[in-house]
Amino acid sequence: MRTKNLIGLLVLAVMLLKGTCVYAQKVLIDSVYYTLDGATKTAEIAVQSTSTAVGDVVINDSVTYEGVNYAVSKMADGAFAECNQLTSITLPQTLRNLGQYAFLRCTNLTSCIIPDSTITEIPFEAFWGAGLIEFRVPEGVTYIEQRSFEQMPNLQRVHLANSVQSVSSWAFYILDALQDPIYNDSLFVLMPRSYSGAYTIPSSIKVICNSAFYGCTKVTSLTIPEGVERIESLSLFFSLNSMVKTLHIPSTVNYIGPNAICSGWLETVTVAADNQHYTTWNGLVCTKDMKTLVYCPDRKYVYTTLPESIEHIAPYAFYVASYLHKLEMPNVKTIGRYAFVQNSLESLTLPACLEEIGNEAFSESYDLTSVTIPASVTSIGEEVFSGSRKLSKAVINNAIIGKGQFYNATGLETIEIGTNLREIRAYAFQQCQKLWYVRMPEANDYFRTIDGVLFSADTTALALYPPKHDGEIITLPEQTTTLRSGSLRGIDKDKLVLSRQTTLLENEVFGGYFWGNDVTPVLDTIVAPMMAVPATQGNPFNLLNQGQTVLLVPCDSLAAIYRANNTWKGFAIQVDSTLLKQPDKEAAVATQTDDHSVQFTWPAVEGASYYTLIIWANEERTEKICTLTFNSMGQLVEINFSKHAPARLADNTAGSFSFRYNGLDENTHYWYTMGAYDAQNTELFQTSGSFATLGANMPTAIEEISDETGTFEGSNGKILRNGQIYLMYEGRMYDVRGNQIK
Repeated sequence: MRTKNLIGLLVLAVMLLKGTCVYAQKVLIDSVYYTLDGATKTAEIAVQSTSTAVGDVVINDSVTYEGVNYAVSKMADGAFAECNQLTSITLPQTLRNLGQYAFLRCTNLTSCIIPDSTITEIPFEAFWGAGLIEFRVPEGVTYIEQRSFEQMPNLQRVHLANSVQSVSSWAFYILDALQDPIYNDSLFVLMPRSYSGAYTIPSSIKVICNSAFYGCTKVTSLTIPEGVERIESLSLFFSLNSMVKTLHIPSTVNYIGPNAICSGWLETVTVAADNQHYTTWNGLVCTKDMKTLVYCPDRKYVYTTLPESIEHIAPYAFYVASYLHKLEMPNVKTIGRYAFVQNSLESLTLPACLEEIGNEAFSESYDLTSVTIPASVTSIGEEVFSGSRKLSKAVINNAIIGKGQFYNATGLETIEIGTNLREIRAYAFQQCQKLWYVRMPEANDYFRTIDGVLFSADTTALALYPPKHDGEIITLPEQTTTLRSGSLRGIDKDKLVLSRQTTLLENEVFGGYFWGNDVTPVLDTIVAPMMAVPATQGNPFNLLNQGQTVLLVPCDSLAAIYRANNTWKGFAIQVDSTLLKQPDKEAAVATQTDDHSVQFTWPAVEGASYYTLIIWANEERTEKICTLTFNSMGQLVEINFSKHAPARLADNTAGSFSFRYNGLDENTHYWYTMGAYDAQNTELFQTSGSFATLGANMPTAIEEISDETGTFEGSNGKILRNGQIYLMYEGRMYDVRGNQIK
């Protein structure tokens, strides 16, 4: 029975293996590779070899392999990508899916025929860079994906099926040979950039698609017919050199996308009086309720004050408003992204009611010299004032400085921070190389300034050191433990002196890449007096040339640790023993004596692995009584006797150590030497002094005698009484410290 079961399993395994070959195999049939699915009896056009996909290729509805028919239903991603010898292709009626970048860079492909009622989508980069001269989008396609027809140098005409309902942004892009507009009964997709003169959009059009007239500098006027409902983003972006001076928005338009309109010569935009969604005010396009300003023609104003009803400025509303130098917006609450990109504002008053500023709202405001952000702003986007190169002063009263907020604001010299600030986001002051001072009149729970440098409220963290701050040496306060990301961005200094308490350097302390560039910091020397290597996050020294920066550390043992650390080892590491925090030699060791003993008290020495204490019998230090060795915790680890056998006591307290030495002669002068050494036996500290004892002599030898009864009469010896050891000498009793027991 077991043999039969084993044979059955082997047969099943063989069948499964054969099935695997049948259900997923790539085969070459009539010079085209297919992947066959034995379960569904379908074939996928596989990724081709550039040597086989040659000339004119016709793909049939089905293929036969080993007597089995397979319906050709789909195409793999990149199936014919870069098949430069392919000149034409006819696809089958059975095809249901066209792969992404299917004909990418097929530079010699001049014809591609796709039957109607097959695919429903032209996918991403399907014909990017292909050599097609003319193309017919088949009926049944409803959507054309981004970059499907991009950089096709020979494409002259595209016949767009009426079934197409949506075209992604930049689906048709950089088609320099295009001769005729691309549109169907409802979508106007693209006007050839070479078109010159006036143009009227066909009356059936409902949507002017994204980028439809992008870069059409030679169009002199445009008529938008009744019936158009949507003007999508960038659709009427004629460019700054466009000759279009007037536009009329018909009554049927219910949507105007962000940055939909741009013409360097545009003076007037009118809106049909019966339009239910939009209106105009003094040539500005606004929503019907007059709450949102949608668009301002470039050449309309030099100075204006917005109506009090306007609460919102739409994205791109004043994009490239190169003639507008001053604007008042008394009741505006939100400013959309890119609202004032590349404007010419010289004076700007942000209202006290403003709540939100979008990404890059005032980026590249080339003439703006100062700005005050009100405390009312609760949401602020990225790079709001980036590239505003004349901006020299910023007053920040709100709670957050956004990511890259002043990126490349190369003229920024001072910032003033109010008490509301609680967060500075990454790259906020990237490339602000003239910034030299931060003012914060009153500290809050998050930040404070010291002499123009921004710290956390308790000064334990450095938040921002202005690159052009006075002086060539940066010395951090002793209590500063953390250097935050970007806090030393772009500095050019001789020396940075860290505090002894420094424990953490966050990622990109000295700078990081933001949009591909940053100013390289320059630092000749970093002084690191800490007795432990600080923790780091990510790459705190990004952009800093470690090989040209000297790192000074207190001792050899630390230098070895730094050199073995991947984050720190790139520095030119040197030892400077003067960085060790040494005790005052005049008061380094305290002595307290009685008639037969002395107690030493000495402070801990930074970096010390062990201490030695030598007691001498003469001032010339030639007669040694003993050498005592202590570990880094002040615990006695070794005694090397020359004279006497002391009873001893070690008493360690925070920051200092104590030790009592007994068995000294009465009324005698002694000398001592105290030294501290690191793990490599390098002397870190040494001091010397003297002391004198008073009183009777202690015994020089003691017999090992005990009395369990607790009494002892006789000569010298030990006695155990009540669990304590006492010393007997010439009829007198002493404790182990040498104190006489009365």
